[in-house]
Amino acid sequence: MIQRIQTVFLALVVILGVVFFFVPILAFTSADAIYVMNAYKTVAINDATIVIAKNMGVGVLQGIVLLLALVIIFIYKNRQLQLKLAKFNILLIAFQIAAVVMYSDVAKTAIHTATTEVSFKLGAIIPVLSLILTYLTIRFIKKDDELVRAADRLR
Repeated sequence: MIQRIQTVFLALVVILGVVFFFVPILAFTSADAIYVMNAYKTVAINDATIVIAKNMGVGVLQGIVLLLALVIIFIYKNRQLQLKLAKFNILLIAFQIAAVVMYSDVAKTAIHTATTEVSFKLGAIIPVLSLILTYLTIRFIKKDDELVRAADRLR
């Protein structure tokens, strides 16, 4: 299980998923304050009790992606199911990226300032890295499947 490279890629997806919950995704700078968007809400940086917008969808999708990656790791004997779940995981990550864009627009309009600068933080690249790692997982699962089928033909 651990000796397969796709397990390493999926383990990295899980680690990045855990990190995603604790790092900021975006920062909004307006004339009066600085706001930070994390996986669950957008808050003012000087007063964390002021919630500008709730974005639970991003955090929930990340939790589902993280759990699905763990499931994919532990069903290593069924490569076809692994492939289907990994493709579904890519779809969920794409929805998560779309949700980040949508919730950032909602937070930007909730700030009510004409000039608001948006800057990317570490959390913004985590879904993209997860997408790439999941794609690499699919490639290596297919290679394993072809290798096993070739060995079965020789018997």
